[in-house]
Order: sequence, then structure tokens, then C-alpha cells
Amino acid sequence: MNLLRNITGLFIAFQFLCYGLSAQDIHFSQFWASPLNLNPANTGQFEGDYRFVLNNKSQWLSFANAYSTFAGSIDAGFEDVIMQNSKQGVGFQINNDVAGDGRLATNQFALSTAFSNYWDDSKRLKTSLGFGASYTMNSVDYSNFRFGSQYHIDQYDPYAAPKEVWEFENIDYFSYNAGFFINYLIDTGFNINFGLAAFQINRPKKGFFESSESYLPVKWAYSLQAEYHIKDDLWAEPYLLFMHQQKYRELLIGGLLRIDYNPLTFRSFYCGVLLRTADAGIFVLGSQYQDFKLTISYDVNISGLTRISRGKGGFEFSLIYIIMKPRPFETPYYRKCPDFI
Repeated sequence: MNLLRNITGLFIAFQFLCYGLSAQDIHFSQFWASPLNLNPANTGQFEGDYRFVLNNKSQWLSFANAYSTFAGSIDAGFEDVIMQNSKQGVGFQINNDVAGDGRLATNQFALSTAFSNYWDDSKRLKTSLGFGASYTMNSVDYSNFRFGSQYHIDQYDPYAAPKEVWEFENIDYFSYNAGFFINYLIDTGFNINFGLAAFQINRPKKGFFESSESYLPVKWAYSLQAEYHIKDDLWAEPYLLFMHQQKYRELLIGGLLRIDYNPLTFRSFYCGVLLRTADAGIFVLGSQYQDFKLTISYDVNISGLTRISRGKGGFEFSLIYIIMKPRPFETPYYRKCPDFI
């Protein structure tokens, strides 16, 4: 009970801390395959020493120059640096997003760190606390826009002056993030993970005009992931993600079925379906070969936008590669008995 009370107190304190400091950001349908974008507490929290992640998403390209998003990250985990049964992580993240005819570009560079600890020798309960800082640059190409003053008798004149005044084509700002997760191993066939993260805690100013009073609101992300052994080599991986940023809400729920094959070469194959409520259905296929994990998904639009998208959404790809350094083999201690016994 004392352990549960301590965890609950830490969770509540974290909530009040983020609230007191207190559009949509870059995000992926395969949120579990972009761990540093999901939660800074995920930094370094994996089985291995180094993790490389690549993500790419193209959305609504069938009818508009909507979104093209790329992300890449590298993070590392170090065990027992500060204390026994703990792990420290450091990570670096790059995000790039280009949207619309105006080529609204977002380039983001982020650093994160996390500290995790097992609460008992059985290593069934693990918590992690992480922090991150990012530097973001936004730019827009006004020359791609068309304005009313450039039309004469219903004819567009690209050489006509737009008669519009804009102050900045490029802006930049710093933002700060924090995250927390709890992982509990119920038994060898059931593992569950709950995470909470807050982004743009400092509410940075973001506007292309000096007089703009536009500030990025805090974005909250709640995630729930699990692994459940059904039978033999068949596993279920349910996923849930809820995000809110002021009045904007997003709920993504679904899961994958995983078939384990060979732990040395072709390790597993998985497929599944997720739903982003009132927006898209997501079909997922993937496999893991040795230390490489490749996932492909396709978003099928089911929102009111289907009138022009005709259900077409976009592809998303993710690739994760984990490096584990060789460990020295330690022979068990033994004592040889004398021959005369």
C-alpha cells in the first residue's frame, strides 16, 4: 500500500507541476513506433543499448498538398549508472513536416532524457520520468499563394502585386516537455504500460506577425499499451492513445496480432486495425527480422472529408533498429572436489 501511495503521489505532483507551467503537432498513426515523439519518458527505455528510429507519413496527397512528415531519432540506455535496478536514457529527435500549397514547413530538433527504476527485485513494476527540450523553426512561402487583388475580370495574373503585407517568413521558438510512465508485468504472458506526457509546457509564442498573440497551448498525451499471450506463439498488442490540446481531441484505439516465429532470424509477423475516431481507419502490417522492425500502415479516411478524398488517406512507414553490445560471458562459480573423496 505504501508503494502504491508513493506512485500515486508522484503522479498527482507531476500533473500539478505541468498544469502550473502551463492546430495539432506532428504525430503518427503508428505512435508506438515513434517513442520519443510520444513521451520523453520513453528515452532509453528498451531492451538494448542503442535504438535508431525512422518514420515517414504522407497524408491526403490524392487531392491536395496536405502533409508530408519525416522523423528520425536515436537514443541510448545505460543500466545501473546512478543506482541498482535503474536505467538512464538520452536521446536526440529530428522532425520535419511540410504542409499545404504555401509549403508551411516545420523543422524541429529535440533532446530528451529519462530515468527509470524497478521498485522490487522481481522487476515487475517499473516507472520512468523524462524531460525534453526542443527548438522549432517554421517557414512559409508566400509566393505560392493567390490573393483577390491578383484577379482581373476572373483572370489570374501571377505578376500582379498581391497588395498584402506580411512581416515574417521564418519564426523559431523553444519548447519544453515532460513525461511519465508506469510499466507492470502482471505475469510472463501479460505486460501493461500507461504513459502521460505534456508538450509545450512553456506555451511558446508562435506567430508570423510581431503583434500576434498566438501561443501554443499545452498538449496532453495519454497512452496505454499492452502485450497479452493468447496461446502458443500468438500474442495480442492492444493500443490506446488520447490527446487533447485546448478544444481539440483525438482518440486512437485498436490493436495488433503478433505471431512469433524464430527468435534468431525472422522473429515475428504482425497485423492489425486501429481507429482514429471520426477521422480514419488504420490498417497495419509489419515484421521483425533480427534487430530490424519494419511497419507499414494505411489510413482510410472516414470523416466528412471523404466527399473529396473518396476514402483515400495516406501511407505511413516506420523502421526501428536496436543495437545490443556483446556482453561478457560469466561462467558460474564452482569448486572442484578433491580426487580422494
